[in-house]
Amino acid sequence: MQAAEAVRRAVADGKELVSVEFNLPLIGATDLDDWPGGVRQQYQAIAPMVGELLKSIGTNEKADVTQRVVEDADAVVVLTTEGAQAMVFPTAETLPELKSLAGKSKKSGALAVVNSQIRTNNDGSNLISDLGIGPWKKKNEEFLAQFEMVYWLSEQRIQGETVRLLKSYQQPWQLYVLTEMTADSEPECVQTFDERPSYQELEKLLMSREGSVAAMSIIDRVKREAQFNATSVSSKPNNIDMD
Repeated sequence: MQAAEAVRRAVADGKELVSVEFNLPLIGATDLDDWPGGVRQQYQAIAPMVGELLKSIGTNEKADVTQRVVEDADAVVVLTTEGAQAMVFPTAETLPELKSLAGKSKKSGALAVVNSQIRTNNDGSNLISDLGIGPWKKKNEEFLAQFEMVYWLSEQRIQGETVRLLKSYQQPWQLYVLTEMTADSEPECVQTFDERPSYQELEKLLMSREGSVAAMSIIDRVKREAQFNATSVSSKPNNIDMD
């Protein structure tokens, strides 16, 4: 619902090409691997979310959502309903298909890329870009730049802290700390950003917060992390029966 609201605001501003990043609920997790089935298992988790998103932003909430597999091994799938469509897990190899969809977006409605698997080095990392080199890279970058990042929700652990990073269209990036959150409390927004913060920026911010887990000594943090890992192993995975 939150992502759908963000997409609707963007579409109302004339954005037909949008980008969405979902934090996936774990299904079929084991003690050793959150995703033993790999990206195909991740697709089982994300497909219902994307289906509901498309129904909410399309022109007919009661219309069916169809699925067309573009690349089976990487679980690249196009989901379509009346007035909206999405490509899930797009890769560099499936860019031609994405470009084709984008060329038809004015007739078929909003087009979303969801949880893109295309690696770039525009974030300052050492990753090699998937977009090629020279003029080919530039053209691909210009094409992908047309997709407005309208919604992002990710969760990670940094220096013993469990945090979520949220971006919703027309709002700044927001950092939430969930470490000490209980069932009766709300996650705390500790900082907002105009641009997506890097891991190093988040780490520095968390370690500067007085009384936070990240500000603990290394020894205390290692003890706490060991306790967290022991609790995680003893807890049952958050599995969902897909049968």
